[in-house]
Amino acid sequence: MNRRNIFSLSLIAALGLALLPATSGAQQATTKDQLIGSWKVLNLKATTGDRVAFPLGERVAGYVTITPTRFWLLFVDATRKAPAAPALTDAESVAMMRTQVAWTGKYTTAEHTAEGIKLTARVDAASSQAIFDTDRVYLMRVDGNKMMVKSPGVIVPMTGATSVVEFEMVNTD
Repeated sequence: MNRRNIFSLSLIAALGLALLPATSGAQQATTKDQLIGSWKVLNLKATTGDRVAFPLGERVAGYVTITPTRFWLLFVDATRKAPAAPALTDAESVAMMRTQVAWTGKYTTAEHTAEGIKLTARVDAASSQAIFDTDRVYLMRVDGNKMMVKSPGVIVPMTGATSVVEFEMVNTD
């Protein structure tokens, strides 16, 4: 092999090594298949303007289950008090309603953005009629066994405000 060939091969190898970290560190796009499963919520916050709130308190509990066609969500304030008896009083009913959100609907996925795959669910059953028959739009990103979810602006049933909602979950499958 002559010097020119050795130089060319060395140059190609050096360029390949220089590009390797840039391509191997790039985040993979989240796919619809990665969303499917049961996910436990770790935290939930809502931002309206410059105000950050925790609509279900700072300790939220619940799950999201995603099938190939349907999205289910149930979140509660983990610190809420148990009722005194199986039959709730009016005050207990109000407290329970204000400390939970649950809904389900069929969904579609669309383009992938820098914040994740876009998922749009049409609510067809909900604990609050305020969100029945509305679209819930989320940007979802899976990283290992965690999922980050961000909504550009949805009605938060506990407050009635339209907020940017973000929650983080861990896969339970």
